[in-house]
Amino acid sequence: MDLKGKFTHIFFDADDTLWENEQFFRDAEAQFAELLSDYTSADGVQQMLWQKQEENIPLFGYGSKTYMIGMTDAAMELCKGQLPEKIYYGIKKIITDLAFHPFELIEGVEDTLKALQGHYTMIVATKGDLTEQLGKYRQSGLDKYFHHCEVMENKDVKNYLELAARNDLEPQQILMVGNSVKSDIAPVVEIGGTAFHTPHEVIWVHEMMEMPQSDRIIEVGRIQDIVGYLI
Repeated sequence: MDLKGKFTHIFFDADDTLWENEQFFRDAEAQFAELLSDYTSADGVQQMLWQKQEENIPLFGYGSKTYMIGMTDAAMELCKGQLPEKIYYGIKKIITDLAFHPFELIEGVEDTLKALQGHYTMIVATKGDLTEQLGKYRQSGLDKYFHHCEVMENKDVKNYLELAARNDLEPQQILMVGNSVKSDIAPVVEIGGTAFHTPHEVIWVHEMMEMPQSDRIIEVGRIQDIVGYLI
């Protein structure tokens, strides 16, 4: 598919599209399972944590702060309402380490942005905790390539329609680049937009869904592969 000259704007997901993210959450989950190993199996801890996360996301949104609430809720249930000091401070350390983990750009990201710069208006379109996401955006050093960063409440059809309106675009003018089928691909094609799927080897269970069928979805192996479609 040749997309040259068909779009003026490109929207990029952030976590696990521009920089590494989910692997650090997986590491945190492993530490949490070890912390609660006296109470149940690693699988039992994981399932309880996922359950609490799903309950808390609609209330508190995304990010490490919500993760801490989910871990605390899961630990309280597994500890039968009596949370030992060791467990509480262990959770706090896990989340602190998660919030300040080493920053790693995805391979090929900066070369891709350099190649596209000047040809398109590029915007980061992410979701999560506002302070957390903007902090990562600034830390990345990629802000010189982007017009701005949008931290969306969610990434569903309603949010993408609002994104288009805020940027004076029709829905079919949205071109999204991202790794999550649920957040970056499916809602974009549903409103008539086009999406590049840049797979990441680690996917959050909350983001898993089947890939929809559409000729406006382009699968690429690496993010730098989008350049050949665009310039």
